[in-house]
Amino acid sequence: MKNDYDYVLVGGGLQSGLIALALRHHQPEARVLMVERDSHLCGNHTWSFHPNDVGDSALPWVEAAVEVRWPQYRLRLHQLKKRINLSYASISSSHFATIVGDCFATSDDSQESQNDSRLLLRTEVVALTSNRIATSTGEVYNGRLVVDCRGPSSIQDNRFEQCGYQKFWGFEVELKSDWPFTVPTIMDDWIDQLEGFRFIYSLPFETRRVLVEDTRFADNPLLDREECLDQVSRYLAELGVVDWSIVREESGVLPMPISTELMPGAKSHGVNSALAGGYAGGWFHAATGYSFPLAVSFAETLATTTPELASQAVHLLAKQHHARSRFARFLNRLLFRLVHPTARHQILQRFYRVLSDESISRFYSHQFTLWDAFRIVVGVPPGGLRPVRFARSFFTKTEPTLPLDPTAAEKHEPFESYSREFAK
Repeated sequence: MKNDYDYVLVGGGLQSGLIALALRHHQPEARVLMVERDSHLCGNHTWSFHPNDVGDSALPWVEAAVEVRWPQYRLRLHQLKKRINLSYASISSSHFATIVGDCFATSDDSQESQNDSRLLLRTEVVALTSNRIATSTGEVYNGRLVVDCRGPSSIQDNRFEQCGYQKFWGFEVELKSDWPFTVPTIMDDWIDQLEGFRFIYSLPFETRRVLVEDTRFADNPLLDREECLDQVSRYLAELGVVDWSIVREESGVLPMPISTELMPGAKSHGVNSALAGGYAGGWFHAATGYSFPLAVSFAETLATTTPELASQAVHLLAKQHHARSRFARFLNRLLFRLVHPTARHQILQRFYRVLSDESISRFYSHQFTLWDAFRIVVGVPPGGLRPVRFARSFFTKTEPTLPLDPTAAEKHEPFESYSREFAK
């Protein structure tokens, strides 16, 4: 029937896009409907990841989405200067939207796509169950499987009892001279640490086109564009970059949870509710906001089983990541409750000093081992510890967090962009 599909994907961000690509690769005959309320897919984001975070079975369809790749990246954390010999890749939302859009006919097209898959833009979903959605236009669509991938802004009432925040404002700039680095700088903490761990993150897309982002791990979600721009301007001046112009901006305020809401495999509320993907389903790295590997795993799991068995397969995938997600939240508790904000850089400095490149890769991909976890937490403690506050955090709930900024939806999808690790 016209309104019957194998898969109905609600939301047009990172998670839905990855599912669409995975289905096109593994189930090219599947009929897929994607519904997005905005006039275009994927918002305004940059997602980054380590290509070796992606499993072999997913690589063929993920590779098509990669826009820029570097052989390594660098960081500067106080006295620690280091190059990480791991490949690094980024995807802009505009590029990703083009790749994903090729899977569908849109509501403006005169013809259906080859397998009758369809993309509806400017369409709000007002109700959904595990196999049916209703839209603001009055249309009802049926699916053998409905997946809710609407991102953080759709679940503002499901707030974390305790969390810190990763917040950022990025400026994509065009330069009149060449950027001094050929690889990304994922952390450069030359700026003050008064509000918490704070660093500059930069991606050289081209020699004269760079995304420069002011990022911090802070106790509050407040973000001031002008103050971030001032920090970025000072950073560019330090590097000797004096002639530049802003061509694009992106920003986000992303929770770094301490409490256990939205663990991997979290379900939408209500009886007969839809399967939740992306942020709403807990498919993000709690300690980094780096969700690309988990979003890929979720998409690959759906695409390699049937719609009827998808919930069971996702449940098994969630069990594989449960212990790691709890540990990542424990790390957030250490960062935001045990260590004074001005000393938080010491934790990140030790992380990159003691772990091998392989261990770092496993951590970001949410595949770290028990030995990796041991190496992260065992050692000489940083200065500025607050043990009373840390102990109290296990028993005292903080005030509910502020609603998430809708513009940050799926930047994990970022905690997409990261696509962001300890940055994207």
